[in-house]
Amino acid sequence: MRIVLLESQDKENGKITYSEILEEVNKSAKKGDFWILPEVFDTGWSVKSDTKFPSMENLIFFHQLSEKHEISVCGSFYVKKEKGKFVNRFAVVTKDGGEYFTEKRHLFGDFETKYCKQGDKNLQFKIDGINFRVAVCYDLRFPVWCRQTSDTYDVLLCVSQWPLVRQFDKDLLLASRALENVAYSVNCNGLGGSNVFFADGKPLLNIPETERIAFFDVDLEKLSSYRERKKYLSDADKFKIL
Repeated sequence: MRIVLLESQDKENGKITYSEILEEVNKSAKKGDFWILPEVFDTGWSVKSDTKFPSMENLIFFHQLSEKHEISVCGSFYVKKEKGKFVNRFAVVTKDGGEYFTEKRHLFGDFETKYCKQGDKNLQFKIDGINFRVAVCYDLRFPVWCRQTSDTYDVLLCVSQWPLVRQFDKDLLLASRALENVAYSVNCNGLGGSNVFFADGKPLLNIPETERIAFFDVDLEKLSSYRERKKYLSDADKFKIL
């Protein structure tokens, strides 16, 4: 499977417009791609309670892209709930029209801590035989939330708006999550510096500052071979998140 990481041109707020996404998809999409958009791609990270939130328009947009190009698409966006509360919702629409959702668990920043409700469920889904687990930005800092105790996922997928001044933190956390879970870790960061790490914790891809899009193929045979030699997951502690 070819994974496509698309960053924002706006390196201050991380917003990507529909027209920018359409331009890149129309130019580069191939049948079967999995296109990854950043966290809160439609508004960027700096929002207020009276900001316009497209919400369900985003899901319709994902379906339109999926149907026209036969691709899968994901990203996160704020959705307004009851009593003025919001959730930071991750959504994926698969190339066959399937939908999967989860909400960000670990809230961060003034808007989220004041107005958002945290999620309580991990999301795992499969496309073309590849198992994905989701982390939304700040979730990456919490290894228990991202942890697997058996070969349950192949790719930890993190969408984010991680500030450039803390890129070192993000990269170290991505490498650590890959190493401890014996899985790929893939990050699409709206503000730049998106990257991919293999299960050995070593980087496979980094988007340079001059670029905003990158393409990467997940190699399940390579991952399976590495797991056969490095059976760390069989020794993992069993636990339950309360």
